[in-house]
Amino acid sequence: MIKLEHLSFPYALEDITCTLTQGKLIGIMGANGAGKSTLLKAIAGILTPKSGQIWLNNRKLSGISPQQKSRQLAYLAQNIQIHWDLSTYDVIALGLLPPYSNLSSHNKEQQKVRSVAEKFAVAPLLDKPFKQLSGGEKARVQLARCCIKEAPLLLADEPIAPLDPYYQIDIMQQLKALMPDRTCVIAIHHLSLAYRFCDEVILLGGGKIIASGATQSVLTEDNLAAAFGIRAQIDPLRREIFAVEKSVD
Repeated sequence: MIKLEHLSFPYALEDITCTLTQGKLIGIMGANGAGKSTLLKAIAGILTPKSGQIWLNNRKLSGISPQQKSRQLAYLAQNIQIHWDLSTYDVIALGLLPPYSNLSSHNKEQQKVRSVAEKFAVAPLLDKPFKQLSGGEKARVQLARCCIKEAPLLLADEPIAPLDPYYQIDIMQQLKALMPDRTCVIAIHHLSLAYRFCDEVILLGGGKIIASGATQSVLTEDNLAAAFGIRAQIDPLRREIFAVEKSVD
């Protein structure tokens, strides 16, 4: 379980307090500049808040060593650049923790890499240079790199943004399948897919929480209007958000 207590960052977030349930797929949503990436980086321990505290499994995140954090969580940033001439296989293998990371020629590592590559539909690309992949292929490879780590907590910043509609749905299904063994927190803009797949949502606006909790209680017409300035129709039974329009011209 992750607890955020009165978390604040200058010009980004103000007095963020909420609890993220273990074993759930949780979406962080809000308009551009709402603070989604800042919040994810805070949970990952990359950014230090001006005030407030983050608790990870009843331990202060600030008191957990880098080695312990590495085993507890995996973080996928937006637009990660790989500057070395690595194959797709090598990039995925970067996510392995010891002892596999020191056994590059062993069958066990190869099996793990190929298994996760199959899961994210990049197995045919394993021998291809990573730099030659398309943006969507790179996104799936980077997500595979994070998931091969098998950390209890996966944090991903806009993991489906570069993908075509087929793979947007596919990746959301893959993330959902990680539950309840893992907790997954993602920044996401896609309203319909968030409403369909996320168990919980933190909805941000102006650096503050507009609402948080079960998805259907958060993504309401009033809250969408407040967060995005839109009108939308919502079908809770079919878990769909549609007919989205600007609320004001």
